[in-house]
Amino acid sequence: MENIYSKNGMQAVINASGRMTKLGVSTISQGVGKTLVEAASNYILIDSLYEFAGKKISEMTGCADACVTSSASAGIALAVASLICKDNITMVHHLFDVLPTITKREVILLKGHNVDFGAPIAEMIQLGGGKVVEAGYANGSRLSDIEDTVNENTLAIFFVKSHHCVQKDMVDVKDVIALANKLGVPCIVDAAAEEDLSRYAQMGADMVCYSGAKAIEGPTSGFVACKTTELASNMRLQYKGIGRAMKIGKEGTMGLLQAIKEYLAGEHVCVVTKTDLEQFAEKVNKIDGCSAMLIQDEAGREIYRAKIHFDKSIYGFSAKEMIQKLQEGTVAIYTRDYQANIGSLAIDPRPLKNLDELDAIYKRIVEIRKEK
Repeated sequence: MENIYSKNGMQAVINASGRMTKLGVSTISQGVGKTLVEAASNYILIDSLYEFAGKKISEMTGCADACVTSSASAGIALAVASLICKDNITMVHHLFDVLPTITKREVILLKGHNVDFGAPIAEMIQLGGGKVVEAGYANGSRLSDIEDTVNENTLAIFFVKSHHCVQKDMVDVKDVIALANKLGVPCIVDAAAEEDLSRYAQMGADMVCYSGAKAIEGPTSGFVACKTTELASNMRLQYKGIGRAMKIGKEGTMGLLQAIKEYLAGEHVCVVTKTDLEQFAEKVNKIDGCSAMLIQDEAGREIYRAKIHFDKSIYGFSAKEMIQKLQEGTVAIYTRDYQANIGSLAIDPRPLKNLDELDAIYKRIVEIRKEK
C-alpha cells in the first residue's frame, strides 16, 4: 500500500474510523483534483470569487446566500463574529477591542452539545466573540431550558447536529429552530458532517455550518448556508477581520463548488456496500472471541458500520488494547473507538478506498489473534 506519504517515510493508513480531521477527513475525486489545479494556476479577484461562490451554493442547495470558509469550525467563528459586528467595518477591524463594551454576545448552547470534536466547540464560539451560556443538562434537555435562558443579551441559539453530542432525551433540531424563529433570535446549526445540504435551511435556521471535506468529500473547506444575503455579506466582511487568519483560497473555493456539484449529482458512491460489510461481519464472527454486527449511525443518519466486540478472555486482547495493535505495523488501521471502554470497536466503510482494505482489516484481526 504505497502512496505519497509512505514514499516519504511515513506510515500508511487504512481509515475505517470515519471522515475524521485527524486522518485527513476524506479523499477527493479526479474532477475535484483537476479543478483545484486549474483554479490554483490562475488569478481572480478574491472578493468577487467569494460572492460568486455564495450565489452558486445558494443555487445548488436552495439557501438565500452562502459564505465559503476554510472549514466548518471557521464557519462557526465567522458566523458568531458577523452577528456581533454586522456590517460595521470598524468593529470588524477591532472586534476584541470593542468586545468588553458589548453585552449582547451570549450564545445559548445545550450542555449536551458542549463537546470536544477534536477541539472544544465552545472555543470556536468564543473565537468569534461569543460568550457561551449553557442550557439544559448533560443527559437531557427541554425547549423551556432554552427559552428560559434567552434574555436581552442573547446573540444566538446554537444547535450541534453531531454523533459527538448526547442523543438521549435531547430536544429536536426542528423544534429548536422553530423556537428561535418565534423568539426572533438567530439560530446557528453546526451540521459539519451532515449529508443533507438543504434540510436545516428549509427548517428556518439562519446560518448552517457545513464541512466541505466530510460528507461532500471536497478539499479542506466549508460553507455557511445563510437565510439572507445580508447575513452572508456580513460573514464575508469578516475576511477583513478575524477571517483573515482562516481564509480559504481560490483553489479551495472552486474545488468546494465542484465537490458540491458532484455530491448533489450522486457521483459519490461508497465502494464498500452494506452487503460487503455484512459478509465481513460474518467472517469476523468465526474468529474465536469476536462477535460482529451491523449498527446504524448514532445520530440517525443512513450510515451502517460493523461493530466488533472483543472478549479478552478468549481472543486475547481487549478492544482498548486492539486500538494500538491495529495501528502497529507498516500500515496503520484506524477504527471507530468511541465504545472501546465497553469492549467494542466499529468499522466505518465510507472512507475505505476498496474492498482490499476491508479484507486487510479482517486479516489483521486474524493475525493479532494468533499473537495471543
